[in-house]
Order: sequence, then structure tokens, then C-alpha cells
Amino acid sequence: MIQDFEKEIIIKYLGKQPSRKIIPILNKKKIFNIKGKPYSPKSIQNIINGKNENRKVETQIIKIVEAEKRVKGAIESFKKDVLGK
Repeated sequence: MIQDFEKEIIIKYLGKQPSRKIIPILNKKKIFNIKGKPYSPKSIQNIINGKNENRKVETQIIKIVEAEKRVKGAIESFKKDVLGK
């Protein structure tokens, strides 16, 4: 179950509408809901808000955040190297 502090981190790296980044990745990895359909933005929102628990989706969300964190870190490092700050 995603906790409030984890939700803040998710939003920090994926933005205020994280389902826009999460759903395409879930679809690409063929991770669907119990009916075999793609997850809706509302269902992703419920998972992020801690209303619903789904370990498989939560794991993918954490992996997506990890990747975004690495990208942002690389960008910051590059800016520091180029701009000297």
C-alpha cells in the first residue's frame, strides 16, 4: 500500500497526473486489470492514494519513479558540468 510520503515522491517525479506516464508502461508490459483491460487513470489514482492495494502495479510505479529520478539526476549533473553550478 502506498503511503502519503511515497505519494509525494511519486508526484515529485511523475507530475500531478502520474497516470499519463504509468498507464502506457503498464500496457507495454502487458499488465492489465482483473478484466484483462488497461488500467484507467482513476484506478491508478486510487492505487497512488492508497485506497487500493496492488503490489504488481505499485512495484512498476516505483520502478518508473526510479528511472525518472535517474534521468533527472543525470540532467542536473550535466547542467552542473556545463554551467559550472
